[in-house]
This record gives sequence, C-alpha cells and structure tokens, in this order.
Amino acid sequence: MWKNVVIHLRKSITVRSAKQAFDLLSARWPVSDGKAYIAALEACEGVDDGHVSDESALELFLLALKEAEIPYSTEIER
Repeated sequence: MWKNVVIHLRKSITVRSAKQAFDLLSARWPVSDGKAYIAALEACEGVDDGHVSDESALELFLLALKEAEIPYSTEIER
C-alpha cells in the first residue's frame, strides 16, 4: 500500500500515489541525473503497467527524496 508522503518545500505537497510521484519526478524534480531519481521514475511508471508494486515504488521514491535532499515525512493513508 502506498503511504502518503508529505514533501516539505516552501509549501508542503502530499504525494498520494505512484502516479503523483511520477508526475512530480517528471516535471518538478531538482535532480535529473541521480541513480535514485532514475530508479524512482522507472518504478513509479512501472506501477501503472503492473510491473512494479506500490511498495517498491514508494521505497525508491523515498530514496530519490533523500538523494535530492528534499525533506519529507510519511503517514499511513487514511
């Protein structure tokens, strides 16, 4: 199950799905050449195709956040 990820920038952004994570990675990511970024981008896209689990995509998305030094917190989806 995907957990909500709250990204703390100037304004907090809550990412509720792999699709939202993919959109964020594609359009607004500050680091476009890191290993974690590329893995997260591919994994989040793979969830849509059914080739990657939400859990795996979430784990890779969190690694991409760390790589880009973006502060975040997670919460269980309500």
